[in-house]
Amino acid sequence: MRIILPGPPGSSPDRITRLLAEQLNKKWKQPVVVENRPGGTTRIGAEIVARAAPDGYTLLSTFVSHGMVKLLYPETPYDPITDFAPVVQLVDTETTLVVRSDSPYKTLQEMIEGVKKRGRPLGIGNFGTGSSFHFYSLILGQGAGIDVLPVPYKGEALSLSDMIGGHVEASFNSVGTAIPHIREGRVRALAVLAPKRSRVLPDVPTFLELGFPRLRAGGWFGVLAPAGTPKPVIDKIRTDIQSILREPDVTKWLRDQGLEPTFESSEAFGESMKREAVEWEKLIKEFKISVN
Repeated sequence: MRIILPGPPGSSPDRITRLLAEQLNKKWKQPVVVENRPGGTTRIGAEIVARAAPDGYTLLSTFVSHGMVKLLYPETPYDPITDFAPVVQLVDTETTLVVRSDSPYKTLQEMIEGVKKRGRPLGIGNFGTGSSFHFYSLILGQGAGIDVLPVPYKGEALSLSDMIGGHVEASFNSVGTAIPHIREGRVRALAVLAPKRSRVLPDVPTFLELGFPRLRAGGWFGVLAPAGTPKPVIDKIRTDIQSILREPDVTKWLRDQGLEPTFESSEAFGESMKREAVEWEKLIKEFKISVN
């Protein structure tokens, strides 16, 4: 079996996918290989899975941006909803806005005030044009009344690395990707995008607390299969993955990275993706996002 990840190594999706592959390898007594296929705001990796045989041997480990690609790139040769079968949502995710530890901005409000005073846009890294993190930057700029310059990368780990290197001022990252650098004192978290404070960053306020009601819902990581994959195969994969997520050491590992395991049905996961696609379409129209 191979699991295609439409992002580079080093990110939270990469780490959780490799953990799953390792555990599934033990459970199934057969090789489970992770292939990183970054780029195209998840399109490159997703197309491989959309075109694969629907036999359960090729899966897509993806995240919340999956559902918006056809809206942004009409020429995309697959439909993110109809060409895939939802298998399992793995986790709900938390996102944080971070700056370098030597940044003059100690709080989000200081950043907003500083950007207003200097009259120059705030560069914020994200994992691709039209990604969820791209929209978070735009929503932040709109709510704060500041100009932002979203800077796209092929993955969030690359965005964070460039921010640490001083090439971009701030970066939106999943908490799991940012937390090692926060603990090492290399970056500072200014706010968390989640319904409530993160258990691993309890001293960092949420955007909701800071007056940004549109920055309240986190994202997700999940597994999809090619459309047409037999339901018994999907049910087997989902059941085995959820059994792994329920293991105490795995649950603790996930929560230590700001990831909360979820245990919905495949059908509920699919319906959630459809609802999100409607919301993404509204945001694309509101912010007049075009990638062509």
